[in-house]
Amino acid sequence: MAPITIYPVHLFRRIIPFCVIILCSFAALAQSQSRPAKEPVLKMLRSMKSPDSAAVLAKKLIDSARKNNNKPFEARVLLARAYQAYGIGNEHDALTFGREATKLTTTADSLTYEKAPIMVAYMLSREAKTVEALNVAFKILKECDNRGWKSLSIDCRACIADIYRSIGNPKQALPYAEQASKDALSIKDTASYIFALSNLSNILSERSISSPGNLVKATWLMEQVLDKKYAHFLSDFSIARYQGNLGRLYLMTNQDKKAEEILMKSLELSRKGDFKTLEKHNLNELMTMYVDHKEFKKAARFGEMAVSLQPESQSNITVQKNIYNHLTDAYEGIGDYKNAFKYSYLYRRLNDSINQLDKARDASELDKKYQADKRLLIAAGETKLVEVQRNFLIVLALFIVIASIISYRWFILKKKRETALLAEEHSQLEKMDAMKTRFFANVSHELRTPLTLIMGPAVQLLAFTNYEVEQRNMLHSILRNSKKLLNMTNELLDLGKLEAGKLALQPKPVALLSFVKILYQGFVSAAEYKQIDYRLLNSINPALFVLLDQEKFEKIANNLISNAIKFTPYAGTITITADIKLEMIEFGVANTGVGIHPDDLPNIFDRYYQGRGNNAPLEGGTGIGLAIARELTELMGGHITVDNWGKGVFFKIVIPFKATEKPATEVAGTEAVIVSHSKTVGKDTNGELIMLVEDHHEMAAYIADILRPQYRLITAGNGRAALQKLQDMPVMPSLIISDVMMPEMDGFTLLETLKQSPAYCNIPVIMLTALANTRHKLKALHIGVDDYLTKPFLSSELLARTVNLINNAAARSGATIPDDDELITRTNDLQIEQPAENPGLKLSPADLSWLEELEAQVRKHTGKTDLTLAALSYELAISERQLFRRIKSITGLTPNKYIRAIKLQIAREAIESGKYRTIAEVSYAAGFDTPAYFGKLFKEHYGRDVNELL
Repeated sequence: MAPITIYPVHLFRRIIPFCVIILCSFAALAQSQSRPAKEPVLKMLRSMKSPDSAAVLAKKLIDSARKNNNKPFEARVLLARAYQAYGIGNEHDALTFGREATKLTTTADSLTYEKAPIMVAYMLSREAKTVEALNVAFKILKECDNRGWKSLSIDCRACIADIYRSIGNPKQALPYAEQASKDALSIKDTASYIFALSNLSNILSERSISSPGNLVKATWLMEQVLDKKYAHFLSDFSIARYQGNLGRLYLMTNQDKKAEEILMKSLELSRKGDFKTLEKHNLNELMTMYVDHKEFKKAARFGEMAVSLQPESQSNITVQKNIYNHLTDAYEGIGDYKNAFKYSYLYRRLNDSINQLDKARDASELDKKYQADKRLLIAAGETKLVEVQRNFLIVLALFIVIASIISYRWFILKKKRETALLAEEHSQLEKMDAMKTRFFANVSHELRTPLTLIMGPAVQLLAFTNYEVEQRNMLHSILRNSKKLLNMTNELLDLGKLEAGKLALQPKPVALLSFVKILYQGFVSAAEYKQIDYRLLNSINPALFVLLDQEKFEKIANNLISNAIKFTPYAGTITITADIKLEMIEFGVANTGVGIHPDDLPNIFDRYYQGRGNNAPLEGGTGIGLAIARELTELMGGHITVDNWGKGVFFKIVIPFKATEKPATEVAGTEAVIVSHSKTVGKDTNGELIMLVEDHHEMAAYIADILRPQYRLITAGNGRAALQKLQDMPVMPSLIISDVMMPEMDGFTLLETLKQSPAYCNIPVIMLTALANTRHKLKALHIGVDDYLTKPFLSSELLARTVNLINNAAARSGATIPDDDELITRTNDLQIEQPAENPGLKLSPADLSWLEELEAQVRKHTGKTDLTLAALSYELAISERQLFRRIKSITGLTPNKYIRAIKLQIAREAIESGKYRTIAEVSYAAGFDTPAYFGKLFKEHYGRDVNELL
């Protein structure tokens, strides 16, 4: 087959008809939009009740239309005249005007083009000219289907369904009515949908298919049509018509009372609007009911009223025939056989004029003919559709080509703009990164000076020999931690040097085995403190000397081992391995624990990266240790790997080396300062027992040195270990001091567990935190911490907080020290003696709940300085004496002291919130009379001047 060639001339010949169609559509739209200017006149004509007045107005409008040669408007006037005649009961005149309108109308006015013949079809059906009516209706339906007038075809199908129903063929009517309702619903034409539902209702109520189910459905449909939500879509004529139909359905379902009520309403509305056709229909239905009830006189009276409304020539023959039949039965019932014979004759005459069988057959043939024509129409439409689709595809292809060219050009321009923007962003990021590096370098340089001034005097002091063991240990601790801080500072400087490419290797001969042992020994005491099984597996030849940058290798090893110490759980295992393979140093650190989350593994060597595990404990860290380790390893020509091995994590570095001879003077390894720490911190004194929960062994030793002279101590490395020791202790500690950032279980989790436990909730807790932001402090207060200290803190501050909390707890248990200023409290001149002490008192849940309610009442009066015991007793519905006794028995404090403690807590929360800047603001916010008195109480309670916290 030869390929199809499309020439531009042929292409334009095919495109031009589409443009013409579009222009014609716009013109028709403009014409239809200009039409409403004359519609009010036509609306008035349709609603006129006087035939003469309507005739005069119609003649005037028709003369004007003919003078201007405006046949479409003349057709609309005639159609309006037909509607007016039908409304007042002149159905024959309505048929005449409808035919005249049909002759004049054109497809340009699609509405009149469809409505005029449909009016003709309806009126022919009322004259029992069924076949002719169906011919007209099917003809216009085919026209609407051919032109795609979906909304207008709804009227055609409804009309055909109504005609089939009128000749007793509801089964043939039902498909058209159902299709009409579906089409109206699909295009959301509410008015057409209402009419279609009423049509369906009428068909389902036809006697040949009027089963009980169909009658119920028909009644429900007609009730829906008359629902209030559709009221604004219906005219009085439509409402009267649908009410009459509903009355007929009520009669068929033996709801005579409801039928009479609705028919009377319809009759009244029909008479008010002078709708003779509807009035006649309602009278006919009422006659039917009265004949069935054997109320023959009333039936005859309504029948005569119906006959007198319209002459027979202007009436619906079917309705007229039914009226004659009911009048025959009514007069026969009352014994007036003369009138009975008269109407019986009229009934037979009309009945003989209608050959139902022949008309039904002809109507059926028309339906078959329409279906055949419809199939031909669909086939022709499909052929035309193929041609339209082909032309559309050609136009679409052209459009796609043009759109592709435009899109490509736009895409290229967009990419250029994005490239320029990315280049600018990259430049900005490089500048910011350089600024950050300079900032770290500057800060690091600034830190080195004070660190030097700390380390120098510490070394000088260690040269003296007149120290006790504790004092010498403190100096060693100062020197050791100064070196650690110096190492961290050097790491920050190394970052800048690495980025600038200025960090160079400085290899020196090193006795590798001795050096590895020194690195290992540097963490022995830290491992002992956490009871970690800390071991070294070494297969290096003791005589081996290598050229190695000792300082950089030490930084790598220290980072890996310190991380292992930090993340290994209490009583876990850390294994250091060192080996020589194929002229490579293999140094590994393995530890037990939860390992690294799989999502974090790809990023752990990135600078400043922190793990994102939702359940990760608070551990701290800067996020640069592993980054430094990797970059230094790569600088030395090696590589570093990490692996979760099932029960923990394993880091391994592999670095090339060169063996060398033993130098004349052996280069010693890093001087290790090893301080032994016993596992039991504190002395066996008679003081109160305090539990210290701290994972950092040197911080634990420092706190122990502060508290050891006055208290007995027991330590735990993290929250989980603390809970385990509490379960095993025969006597509960008087106080728990806990760090926040710890492995396995952090301080917040430990605090929450303690406060939720009936056995431990009464133990006071002090939190030690390096988290300086307000959110963490308020979190601790919300959980129920008794007090907290922010690192760094003063030893006097820790001692003051410890003494206050232990004394208050002792007072609550009945072992309180006497109050010199409040042995007797006077409130409203009433002297109340303190109750007898009750040693060993344990608080019940009811007591704790009551204390919470009491504290809530005190907090409700925050800021007030006149809060009295009387006011509290009134709000708690308890006498002053009982209130005093209960506070004293539960807390060990007098009410004034207890309220004062709550106010001091409120003041502490106010300070931490950052809302206040002066002592006066805080004191008044907490409800103290004078700032000076508040400052004195605050220092006594918390051991710190309030000015230091503001």
